[in-house]
Amino acid sequence: MCKTIDLEAHYYPQTLMDYFASRTEFPIYYPEQYELRFNENFSIKHTYKMSHLPETAEKRLEIMDANGVDMQVLSLSPGIEMLDTQTAIEKVRQANDYVYSVTKKYPGRFLGFAALQTNDIGEACRELERCVKELGFVGWLTFSNYGESHLDDDCFAPLLDKAAELGAVIYLHPTHPVTGRLAGLGAELAGSPFGFGIDTSITTMRLICKGVFDRNPGMKLVLGHLGEVFPFILQRMTLRLKSYHNIAPAINKELPEYYFRHNIYVTTSGVYSHEAFQLTKQILGIDHIMLGSDYPYEKLEDVRAYLDELKLSQNERKMLLHDNAKRLFAGHV
Repeated sequence: MCKTIDLEAHYYPQTLMDYFASRTEFPIYYPEQYELRFNENFSIKHTYKMSHLPETAEKRLEIMDANGVDMQVLSLSPGIEMLDTQTAIEKVRQANDYVYSVTKKYPGRFLGFAALQTNDIGEACRELERCVKELGFVGWLTFSNYGESHLDDDCFAPLLDKAAELGAVIYLHPTHPVTGRLAGLGAELAGSPFGFGIDTSITTMRLICKGVFDRNPGMKLVLGHLGEVFPFILQRMTLRLKSYHNIAPAINKELPEYYFRHNIYVTTSGVYSHEAFQLTKQILGIDHIMLGSDYPYEKLEDVRAYLDELKLSQNERKMLLHDNAKRLFAGHV
């Protein structure tokens, strides 16, 4: 019987929550209100989410078992990237060591995406190498932006290249846009309802156009939310770009759809639309879609109910829940 593998499951070590609660500058955690405040305009304030993010592995396993999830790939939620460099280096190492301890205590139930600070790229490369080679992690969960900088900025190139060299899968996760027109929409709309998907899509498109996948043809990138905007616009982009003779300064060698066939995968995280799933399946193929719950920002029981209602053949369901992830994480599952 195949395992159900969840690629997007978030956490905070309790020690990190305690540290956030001790701070007088952002990010600050207010435990009485279950609120983690990142700045004056943006916070996570939610009893369920903030109580389950730092929960014990044992409690998490109870919820997984109750909802038929056999394995989760753990990834750190935002906050550390806002700290000063030396503190961030210390905290990501502690977080990665925490995940490693969980994977060792419960083999076959958890895998890890590395947490990395991005102020010191050289140190981030070394920590990623430690996570992959020594701790057995499957990749790195990165955010679409880091405040004023974005993952496609040239300064991140050595880290992206290191991930490709190590065979580390990159999970590109949105975070709150803090600059530009999206930020001007207001904290709520610029976040998960709209801005997250747009910001992540722009970052992905810029990675393609800057030739990151041409430079690293074996690189594997995962997007949540059924691929953000791409299932809807990919065919139109392909048709239009075929008629253009010059799209400089973009240097990508292939049309965008090529990279969605060879380098880019998507998960179901945060989406409950049957129509969106069917479109994604039609455009990208069932072999490029995997389960992502976005737990505990989404409840596993809601995710399970959605999955059970999807109209899939037995083989397609097996691909979605297990086979595609097993192929992506070869040797780990």
